[in-house]
Amino acid sequence: MKLNFGSAHDNLGEDWKNVDALDWEGNTDILHDMTKFPYPFENESIDEIRSVENLEHISWRLTDSVLKEWNRILKLNGKLHIQVPDAGKCMEYYVKRQICECVPHKADRGGFFADPDCVRCSGLAKINPQRWLLTFLGAQKHPYDAHLSIFTENMLKKKLAVAGFKNISFKFDLYKLKVNCEKV
Repeated sequence: MKLNFGSAHDNLGEDWKNVDALDWEGNTDILHDMTKFPYPFENESIDEIRSVENLEHISWRLTDSVLKEWNRILKLNGKLHIQVPDAGKCMEYYVKRQICECVPHKADRGGFFADPDCVRCSGLAKINPQRWLLTFLGAQKHPYDAHLSIFTENMLKKKLAVAGFKNISFKFDLYKLKVNCEKV
């Protein structure tokens, strides 16, 4: 079995079970709040876990418990895929004054590139102010849509190691940390 935690409208196909605290128009296979322990799965019963843009919605006080619970339910050599906003990168953009309205908020307008003729940033900005703010606060469209944790590469790597994960690798995608690791 493969679990897609915090699935919302995202459906990965019949190999995956969508787990969410909200019922998303019939897309939720398993209605479960990730902050309620233990999860309704046996020890080492899950082949793969995917968590895209939802771990940051869990209180920083419970993040370690969630990661340990994922480790508990994953089979030996099971895979964990996490994607969270990269707060470290966004802090860097703040310090370097690389936040400007000339960078599109959504990528569908030709990508996340600053206007080279912008009088405010001279084309050096890396992120739109609203996108930057969302990294730290979430979109807040419903009660579960606020960010209660932030992550940098080092923070997440340490938490994953403490929870028992190995072979941790990071991939950076604009403002997001994409992490792959496994239970060994």
